[in-house]
Amino acid sequence: MRISEFIDSTNAAKSAEEVFHLYEKAVAYYGFDRIMYSALTRHPAHDSISTPSIMRNYPDDWINHYVEKGYIQTDPVRKYGIATRGPFTWEGMEEKLQLSPAQKDVMNGGREAGLHNGIGVPLHGPFGEVVGVGLASSTGGVDPKEHLSAIHLLTVQFHTVYMAHLEIEKRARPPVRLTPREREVLQWCKEGKSNWAIGEILHISEHGVDFHLRNILSKLNAESRITAVVKALYFGLITI
Repeated sequence: MRISEFIDSTNAAKSAEEVFHLYEKAVAYYGFDRIMYSALTRHPAHDSISTPSIMRNYPDDWINHYVEKGYIQTDPVRKYGIATRGPFTWEGMEEKLQLSPAQKDVMNGGREAGLHNGIGVPLHGPFGEVVGVGLASSTGGVDPKEHLSAIHLLTVQFHTVYMAHLEIEKRARPPVRLTPREREVLQWCKEGKSNWAIGEILHISEHGVDFHLRNILSKLNAESRITAVVKALYFGLITI
């Protein structure tokens, strides 16, 4: 895909969700079918997250394992993304750093989960906040170095337009109010839990979880639970 075509199509997109789907298609052209778009740091001006914490298509099993093991504390890709300014390959990062055994566990676990030939793209904001995009191939055989510059340009455009859509929606919509139970449900959605698992945690039925989720999606004008999580984090309704 030509980068100019991607810029034109994302600039013409009608929603943040459409922008993400266009980005998925664009990076898939280069062999990357796994995406993680996340806030690496908090906005220093206030306590809530100013950028989305989760917009992803990483394997759910890996996300659940990552959360349960507390890998966010040791993930070398996350730490390196905060510290560096430019795009990087995971392989290059591993060669440059002396990874601890715990950090090697994270990287090896990701490969076992089907995340190969990874690229990291940190995006530093004007107030010191950092957003990161991680890309990987589920099949392997991709040369991430070859596509690093193109992926960087696509990612910067994606992030810029995606955030602009969220900001427009935030200004246009009246304040969204979630009930305490809806916040609890959405907080566990953020952790990648299924409806059944959330019901077990909150001691309510799976049908009850589905009821709360339908209300949440309606209030946030979201097409999916992942989109609802992104918007709730952006609006400060739940925390990272």
